[in-house]
Amino acid sequence: MSLKARLKKSATQDIPIYGLFCSTPAALSVELIAAAGYDFVVIDLEHTLTSSEQLAAMLLAARASSIAALVRVAAPQQVVQALDAGAEGIVFPRIRSVRNAQAAVRACHFSPRGERGLNSTWHSRYGRDDLTQAMNAASAATLVVAMIEDSEGLKQADAIAAVDGIDVLLEGAADLSQSLGLPWQTRHPQVMAALERIRQAAHGSGKSFCALPRTPEDAHAAYQDQVRMFILGDDRGVARRAMAAHLNQHQMKDL
Repeated sequence: MSLKARLKKSATQDIPIYGLFCSTPAALSVELIAAAGYDFVVIDLEHTLTSSEQLAAMLLAARASSIAALVRVAAPQQVVQALDAGAEGIVFPRIRSVRNAQAAVRACHFSPRGERGLNSTWHSRYGRDDLTQAMNAASAATLVVAMIEDSEGLKQADAIAAVDGIDVLLEGAADLSQSLGLPWQTRHPQVMAALERIRQAAHGSGKSFCALPRTPEDAHAAYQDQVRMFILGDDRGVARRAMAAHLNQHQMKDL
């Protein structure tokens, strides 16, 4: 079942789904995230130096590990490359307008809905399967995620959410806090109010909202507000905290 289908199921059956950003450019990182039990991984190209070869290996690892993979892109040309290589969806940072959102949808879908180029990739087993059926199946499963992470996007949140083809609104509290003049103050009341504004915009248009909870309490509160999709941070931060806790557990503090 595709992540897009699972997301719809989670909304009707009240089953949360959990993901993690993957910022370490290695297939092993994806395999570890899958082995830990996450439902999906977001491979980050925006804040990393991940190469196309590394991305291809990471997406192959995701398929082999049966974990859904999204890719956060840094440039337009990365969209079709990621989708052709097996990404189930694209996360678009800094969506600020209806025009941005419409361009994101066009980049992810084939004609007549969009302008994604045709190619006999792994979706059709490189031409072995019916190309039209493979194209339609791939398009139906593609998830388009719009990140709202500045004051300009916040003002247009309702209009962005209403764009046909936008499936999910994802909050970007850190950059949003900076845009509001409150850098890294992600728990400031003004930032929290902005996140709630984005959630309301998504649900008001019948779209999913993806939260980035900072604490388990944040996740529980979001669940009570009908949020069913969560990204629980970044693999680097999770690894650092786990290693620090492991070291602290074994250090001989009485020496």
